[in-house]
Amino acid sequence: MSRFGFDINEEKRLYLEGIRLFNEAEYFAAHDEWEDVWHQVQDRRREQFYRAVIKGAVTLVLLQSGRAVGARQVFVDCIEQFEGLPDVFMGLDIKQHIERLRHAIQPAIEDLDARNVVIDPSRLFKIELLYDPFEEPRNGER
Repeated sequence: MSRFGFDINEEKRLYLEGIRLFNEAEYFAAHDEWEDVWHQVQDRRREQFYRAVIKGAVTLVLLQSGRAVGARQVFVDCIEQFEGLPDVFMGLDIKQHIERLRHAIQPAIEDLDARNVVIDPSRLFKIELLYDPFEEPRNGER
């Protein structure tokens, strides 16, 4: 159990399952896994982090459904949610993650009048952690 009352093994399972689903382009399902953690975790920075990755996944859900305006809006929320966290947190290179999201939705960003956009699968990406934040926590992750 973590010092915050949420079982660390359950958090790890949900976090990694969310990453697996994200990497399979199952963004809504990844969102659901991370939302389960977000509702239970008691650490303010980890809660902020989970809200941010959830917004990143929702950005791609909106992109998949062709909703350019929503993807742009939630992407901006995602960037704002990451603010104040270390450059690397929970094993994720945050700046790289934001840039990859930006690249994925670039067609929606380039045409601000677009209400709809067709997803370009070649712009999608996978999350690769730099380290296991549960086995070797850094940056105050535990």
